[in-house]
Amino acid sequence: MTCGTAGATGHSWSAGILALSLATAISIATVEPLQAQQTPGSLITRPTVTAPLASPAPTIDGVLDDPAWKTAGRITEFVQQQPVEGAPATESTEVYISYDAEYLYFGFYVHYSDPALIRANRVDRDQQGNDDTIAVFIDPFRDQQRAFGFSVNGYGVQGDSLLTAGAFLSWNALYSSAGRLVEDGWTAEMAIPVKSLRYPARDEDEVHQWGLQVQRITQSKNETSHWSPVSRSIIGQLAQMGTLDGVRNLSASRNLELMPTATAIRADSRQGRAIGVDHVAEMGLNVKYGLTSELTLEATLNPDFSQIESDRPQIDVNLRFPIVFPELRPFFLEGQDIFRVQVPVTIVHTRTIVDPQFGAKLSGKIGRTALALLVANDQAPGKFVDPSDPAFGTTAMVAAGRVRYDLYPEGFIGALFTDREYLDQHSRLTAIDTNFPWRGRYLSQAKGLFSHHRDGAGVVRTGHFIDLMTRRDGRHLNWLVATNHVSPDFRSDVGFVRRVNHNRVIGQFSYRWWPEHWVTNWGPRLEYDRYHRYSDGVLEDEIRTVGVNALFAKNISGSVTLNRDLERFNDRTFDKTRLSLSASVATSRLVSFNVNMSRGDTIRFVADPFLGRATTYGASVTLRPVARLQSTINLNSSRFVDVRSDTVEFDVKILHAVTTYQFTNRLSMRNILQHNSLSGTLGGNLLLTYRVNAGTVFFVGYDDRYQRGDRFDAALFQTDQFQRTNRALFTKVQYLFRN
Repeated sequence: MTCGTAGATGHSWSAGILALSLATAISIATVEPLQAQQTPGSLITRPTVTAPLASPAPTIDGVLDDPAWKTAGRITEFVQQQPVEGAPATESTEVYISYDAEYLYFGFYVHYSDPALIRANRVDRDQQGNDDTIAVFIDPFRDQQRAFGFSVNGYGVQGDSLLTAGAFLSWNALYSSAGRLVEDGWTAEMAIPVKSLRYPARDEDEVHQWGLQVQRITQSKNETSHWSPVSRSIIGQLAQMGTLDGVRNLSASRNLELMPTATAIRADSRQGRAIGVDHVAEMGLNVKYGLTSELTLEATLNPDFSQIESDRPQIDVNLRFPIVFPELRPFFLEGQDIFRVQVPVTIVHTRTIVDPQFGAKLSGKIGRTALALLVANDQAPGKFVDPSDPAFGTTAMVAAGRVRYDLYPEGFIGALFTDREYLDQHSRLTAIDTNFPWRGRYLSQAKGLFSHHRDGAGVVRTGHFIDLMTRRDGRHLNWLVATNHVSPDFRSDVGFVRRVNHNRVIGQFSYRWWPEHWVTNWGPRLEYDRYHRYSDGVLEDEIRTVGVNALFAKNISGSVTLNRDLERFNDRTFDKTRLSLSASVATSRLVSFNVNMSRGDTIRFVADPFLGRATTYGASVTLRPVARLQSTINLNSSRFVDVRSDTVEFDVKILHAVTTYQFTNRLSMRNILQHNSLSGTLGGNLLLTYRVNAGTVFFVGYDDRYQRGDRFDAALFQTDQFQRTNRALFTKVQYLFRN
């Protein structure tokens, strides 16, 4: 396969394939209605459970002694996905399901043949990833496009997520849970308000039929099992869900949430030898209203986006392209699944909205059409020191909109736009994309992005990004072929674009054998990735990868990768060879660790580039001496040697340690320590958290930052002793009112 030629020819070739792909998707949708497509994962062949009305409602205390559980719908048959796909689960599980007008109720009895196998820790919300968990995934529209996920561990600690056709996404939902350890395992209960879900409206007494999946993870056996069987030979889990039946007459009251926040900060910062003191006290308000059971309107005024936890430090030395940090702010997480488009760029990267004064968002679904609209201003561009600057106090306006129409299960066609307006500058983007799985195990995608950008100097640029991909997923054979084309003038101030001006071809192949003994699975993988410059066709990168991955019993995994690459930088071409190793061991609840190492040729990205030898490694150890205490220590290092003179160009080490003590399910204390040897910085962060639920939380924190004197200001501090550069004491109160 070869890339299209540069310029207009490449553009028209890509646009033609994009148009053909869209036409194919529409024709498939015309022939196969949303619920009638007969694939191996069709809901028609999936199991069903009926939920009776709970009378009276169970008390959520983790004890399965309520009368409602005696008449509840019951699930007991679970099938492994891992390690032995299709085999019965090795441990028994009982799930009870009931409902009333306001809540869905789930009860769980998680049995163990040997209680020593149990992994349960008292941790903060969404931090039970190393524990045994049981989770329910609910697809109220039964369209196999998105499911709401709710999970608990043995102590009732909550975790939630959105399962989409492409990934798990962060989400915060309000629900109740409780759990406790018993003689042969643990029991748990869950009450999910229907207001926390979005679901299609139904007439009185009309039955809801929702997609449902129940998943159990047993860490000590590296076992994942499901109520509705899940096969690797079928693309995606949404098409393999069962059905929840019998729910009717849900409450028609609208969801109204008010969430005021108050933040107070005292910050000290060093300015030469002097210390500056700053006090900040702010109020903010978030409002969420359910216009219907399908549509939600959310607004925020003076939102508090204070960094309760700073971004995880990353080594940013000798990088050719910028790095990206994930979105952590709750307001922007709502509806993110609709905005998400699977392309090598991030189309809506809300972290570009640095300091909003207000924002509003509409998201939801009407019939087969999902939609989202986001508007916000950003005060950051106008924050100049000099009030006489003409741009002082000015703000940027940002808008993003998305419409997606469901063609058939996990297949859709969508359109998206983004716009950022600031003074006489603008950055506008429109996009169209499709996602259409076929024959159960194949997925094809086509996307076209088109930008119009005017910068501060009045220069106008237009550009495009065309991306085409087809992949096959299977238990043994997996492959992917893709190509994308990015013009030199493609820009987006609302998104994150790592690189432009290239034509790219990608091929990936992997095969897995499943001994399902002490070796669970293993197999080779191959990858070929080739970049040509869009403008003149010059070869810039050629990546050739061969590797072997293996998964062993007792939660042990490892991989070996060899790269033989070509890379062009500053009109010079370099051939590179690199070897990478990684391993992960989580055999014990008390300790787990991950290590990775890479060594080989690397370009020094300077004005006169040269090829040197780089060694990078990372190590992470997690200790859990008791159920309430957890400590994770991460060490990352990057060392570059100029082989021409055998001198070290840089040697960076970043230490990041997080220790948490969970006094109760609500009260915790967390300490973060980090050190960067290159910048000579040292920092500590202590945070006390009292969390009532996903919306109501109280924080008190202290942050302290130091830097070596000669790195901070060599003229003032001619010493390698640490000098305090910043410290802050902060509090935050956030309370969720829901009617």
